Amino acid sequence: MSQTPGVVTIDSVMHGTEGVTAVYYLPGPRPAIIEAAPATSLTHVLAGLSAAGVTDLDWIVLTHIHLDHAGAAGHLAQRFPRARVVVRAEGAPHLVDPSRLWASAARLYPDMEGLWGTMLPVPPERIDAVSSDGVVADLGDGRRLEAVYTPGHARHHMALFEPGSGDLFTGDAAGVFLDEVGAVHPATPPPEFDLEASLESLRRMEALGARRAFPTHFGLFPLDPGRLFDEAASALRRAVELAGEVVAGGGGAPEIAGKLREESLAAIPRLAEDPALARRLGETTSYELNAAGIARYLAKQQAG
Repeated sequence: MSQTPGVVTIDSVMHGTEGVTAVYYLPGPRPAIIEAAPATSLTHVLAGLSAAGVTDLDWIVLTHIHLDHAGAAGHLAQRFPRARVVVRAEGAPHLVDPSRLWASAARLYPDMEGLWGTMLPVPPERIDAVSSDGVVADLGDGRRLEAVYTPGHARHHMALFEPGSGDLFTGDAAGVFLDEVGAVHPATPPPEFDLEASLESLRRMEALGARRAFPTHFGLFPLDPGRLFDEAASALRRAVELAGEVVAGGGGAPEIAGKLREESLAAIPRLAEDPALARRLGETTSYELNAAGIARYLAKQQAG
């Protein structure tokens, strides 16, 4: 657990690895968390909340419903019965009945329960389904969380902005940043990755004039948020460019993954020298998932 003014970063220790997926706790009269982490991380999340002095929550806010962000939402809603669960309207039905989300993810992951645990449904009366930008959570002391629609990583993705502090919680819309890697890596999983939507979302976030940015993977971005958005846009364009070259040469997703890995190792030699760091980066955004998402995007573009 680490603390910066107004924000406590709780490490969910996802899949047994530290520094992969954060849950952000915002203390106040009406406290909130942003993200829920997977159900397999529930013990770590609850321990972090307890260490931060949390006895109740008013808000459980999700940037999107992918399992590393929302898998424990039902468990946390059960643990904190006063909390409203805030999610984009497109994702809300999958929290009420997670079966389709689970089945979709099972096509990508062979060991679902080992990786993700089990998803508990969230009662529909507990959900605030967000369909437009604006205030979605009042923290009770003048601070508020505003939703900013940021599709591209997923059609139901939103970032959260607290205008008083200038804090922006970017989810996966600005990719992944690990301090030790020192570079932004894109997050482009199937089935909904869209380059143009991602770039527009980055422009929308940059226009907010945020003073601090908090990607879910992982923690406070150490530089000006504008750097994060610029680097994320460049990384996305380069990944899609590389994938396009592979596809033009007759390759598919496996070859794209190999090319993405090759470029990362060449640009960041430490990844080759530090297998533990490379594995940690892979937990946040695997080359294989990124390649599958970009390959699907390119196929849709080609099909028109």
